[in-house]
Amino acid sequence: MSNTLVAGMILLAAVCMLRTPDFILLRKISSHSTQIMVLFLGAGLFFHLFSAKRLLFTAFGCAAALCLYFKYASNINLIIPTKTSEPSFKVALTSTAEFSHELDTVFNSILASDPDIICFVEMTPNWAGLLDRFFRSRYPHIAHNVRVDILGTSIYSKYPMERIDTIYAEDVPNLKSSFKINEQYQLHLYASNTNPPLFRKSFEQLRNQLSTVAKSISSDDSESTITAGYYHLDQFADELQDFRALADLNDSRKTLSPSLYPPINHIFYSDNLECLQFSNLYSQGRRIGIIGEYQYKSESISLAKGSK
Repeated sequence: MSNTLVAGMILLAAVCMLRTPDFILLRKISSHSTQIMVLFLGAGLFFHLFSAKRLLFTAFGCAAALCLYFKYASNINLIIPTKTSEPSFKVALTSTAEFSHELDTVFNSILASDPDIICFVEMTPNWAGLLDRFFRSRYPHIAHNVRVDILGTSIYSKYPMERIDTIYAEDVPNLKSSFKINEQYQLHLYASNTNPPLFRKSFEQLRNQLSTVAKSISSDDSESTITAGYYHLDQFADELQDFRALADLNDSRKTLSPSLYPPINHIFYSDNLECLQFSNLYSQGRRIGIIGEYQYKSESISLAKGSK
């Protein structure tokens, strides 16, 4: 019995940390890796009550291994960047699928957070007309990729858009906008929605979509990039780790989600930006999206990092 429990705990930790095949059950298990880490801690304490030292050390060892994996795979940093005189901006990401109650209340909640750029996904013609009427006065610069399915996206901005483009991966669009933040700084932003990966083919489609966006980012003439999307993956998913590595992006989330339903919406940013704060967007206690504040790194910091 003891050997079975030891083998089971090690196997469970391995599923969370190692690349898993495109099996939905294994993916569901690995998406709850933070809860599994807490489970290992609880199991270790339980085994301690019965002086089961072998099981105790195995449980705590698995928890420690997962902690190290989280540190390696994420962008968790205890040192919060200090706000400087460099330009900063806020980016919000939300989905029309989250707007299930009074629309005026939802829209006013978004405005109250005062983002400089808002990315909407699941943008249909009806939603585009409705959002235009409400947000255009505050966000006069708008880019639409309106569709009748869930893959439509829109970007509303206080900053002028210098260029608007759509990057296609097979038939899946990714809306790209270029902004002039000021005379010195430019920003490229990619807004995406994805089909939920439910089968092997949908995982392949998602990997292809992320790879296409990453290659576009790598070829950009701008060093400043933000990607905002509903990727339908948890932050430690292999596909997102590969995407961030290929595009050289950082995760805005600085903490692990305790929820049984890991967040599937993410904002990533390039190395010459810093994430000052990141949080969920709420309306009447209901989570409707995410928002992050970013600033350009000072030249002295950028040069120091570049010289290493």
